[in-house]
Amino acid sequence: MRLWTRWSAPLICATLALATVQAQSSPSHDSGFRTRTPDASQKHFAGLLREPLPGHARAQASPSFYNPESLYQYIDGGADIYLLYGFKNLLHQDFKSGVAELTVDIYEMDRTEDAFGIYAAERSPDYKFVSIGAEGYRDKGVLNFLQDHYYVKLSGSGANADALLEQFARLLSVRIGGTRTLPALLEKLPREHQVPHSEQYVRKDPLGHAFLAPAYIVAYAQGKQESKLIVSVANNEQEAKSRSEQLAKHFKQSGECTSAPELGEGGIRARNDYEGRLIARTRRRYVIALLNPPENGAEILKTVAQSLP
Repeated sequence: MRLWTRWSAPLICATLALATVQAQSSPSHDSGFRTRTPDASQKHFAGLLREPLPGHARAQASPSFYNPESLYQYIDGGADIYLLYGFKNLLHQDFKSGVAELTVDIYEMDRTEDAFGIYAAERSPDYKFVSIGAEGYRDKGVLNFLQDHYYVKLSGSGANADALLEQFARLLSVRIGGTRTLPALLEKLPREHQVPHSEQYVRKDPLGHAFLAPAYIVAYAQGKQESKLIVSVANNEQEAKSRSEQLAKHFKQSGECTSAPELGEGGIRARNDYEGRLIARTRRRYVIALLNPPENGAEILKTVAQSLP
């Protein structure tokens, strides 16, 4: 089920697709674009790829480092989405083990939720998931995972490459350490009827609305009923109220919106021809909304509101 597709911004999706192809295909870059003489912090970062390595893998060149100013030189056309999610550093290195060739890209992001956000933006609920780090997925020649504030992307080709990718991933997970959990807020959301691996953390234009950013979005399905739960995270209660008012204004201008105090603080019921039906309310610094809500949508809003800090 590709429930997430309808609400993804086409431009961001295209950007992500380009970034994934460019970053994981290990293109050849002019060495002048890379930082090859590491400083103290980079040496610590590079230590994640110190020997010994699985399959007696050997580095094919010194590690390359990219920062927010130089990331465009590695994933030209795809760097913006990483910068949006608080990108700090990238460690890139190529390895060879027998006839297998591997590329390791370790993205250091500013915060755990940012690492999750970029990881989730590039994964689909339909992928084959693996228990590495907080969450990971793989396909032939590719294994990506999330852990703490790192997003690790591995690619390989040649005999035994897939087995080596998993061995590399598990070793890197141990060396990275830190937390191996998804953002804490996601743990507070209802599990029943939740579409597995559909969670997202969106920093720009959640559901096409800049005023809702940042927000967590999770898909739910009850039979043929498909819904989206949105939790918009404001800085304070006043900002949450302002976001809710902007949401109501949008639906009044594009369709219809009525006050619904039975839903809780700031409750509204709304609809338009493009987005469909919506119910929403506020809770402290959060705006909680359900797109295409099921019959028990009001109960879901109440449950979520009570669980939020």
